[in-house]
Amino acid sequence: MEKYDGLKLNSLFYSEISSSFMIYEIFHSHKKIVKEFLKNFFGLAIDKDITIIREKNYPQKGSVDIFLSFNSKGKKTNILIEVKVHDYLSVKPGQIRIYYEAAKEELGDDSVYFIYLTQFNRDNFYSESEVALPDSIKEFEDSIKILPEEKIKHINWEEFHKFIEPYKDSLPKEYVHILELHKTWITAKSEEDIKLNIIDVGIRGLPNFFPDIAINIEKELTFGKIYFKDKRKILSVDLEQCNTKQLNKIFNVIKNFADSDNIDKKVKQVTRDDTLLSAKEFLKSLSENEENWHLLSFYSSLFNFVNSTDYLLLYGTGTRGFSIKVNIKRKGIISMCTLWANKRIDFSVKR
Repeated sequence: MEKYDGLKLNSLFYSEISSSFMIYEIFHSHKKIVKEFLKNFFGLAIDKDITIIREKNYPQKGSVDIFLSFNSKGKKTNILIEVKVHDYLSVKPGQIRIYYEAAKEELGDDSVYFIYLTQFNRDNFYSESEVALPDSIKEFEDSIKILPEEKIKHINWEEFHKFIEPYKDSLPKEYVHILELHKTWITAKSEEDIKLNIIDVGIRGLPNFFPDIAINIEKELTFGKIYFKDKRKILSVDLEQCNTKQLNKIFNVIKNFADSDNIDKKVKQVTRDDTLLSAKEFLKSLSENEENWHLLSFYSSLFNFVNSTDYLLLYGTGTRGFSIKVNIKRKGIISMCTLWANKRIDFSVKR
């Protein structure tokens, strides 16, 4: 197969619906494959036929991506499959529990199983000390604390593609081509997401990355508070408690760091569309309460500065917050600061 740049396939697979529909099409048209899939991951045997539904809706709860229903040893069994391709951006806390309990209530029985198909699980994510733990792993591990662990499986995309490989000869060439493109894309995207979520800035501290910028953050932002987390010293500022003068000081600190010669300014950063949309929604929410208008001015100016500076990257979807990332020469991508959803900003000072 011809080689492709995985990240240039974003338009095909960036929407999670594309990936879930790909699986649905294969399972719906090739029942033997879905039967082997369930046997492989759950050890379940299907008595006869199987019903496959896309976007199964649970009123007031949401819609699970793929729903499977069949009899196993004479007993009605339902399996829910939730598909993620943005483990750091699109995970909804509590989603597994909500869907599982809704399915169990509907069935009136405990023969409900759940498959969480994501970029990362514990089999392909190795270092919490160097890379932020994906929300998908947190969601799965929180879920198995309260739900039957033997009925919930966390599968990564590498495992899915490894499973489907022997069946490609029985699939139409179009399906095979889509699978190959998807594998190329999800592999490249996962590598990129790992780079974007490296937390070595928190270990070494900002002064290590910007030695040419003569700013002592603690002295500059005296209204912030110091706390320690995982042996890291962090300066945190509650933005809601800041006056305009203090907010301007924070903005100027960020602009000064962004002017560092240690930043590889030849590496162009492009903020993702979903991040821009989330930033707009966040600004809109601030505008609806005039008590937040001083914050609206700060955030809108900061977002505009980052978006108009082509070597800065605004990252996140606003669910937990946003971060400002840069590419440091010979060291890679780091986070300059984190803007939390609760309107606090954190700077890692040092270890």
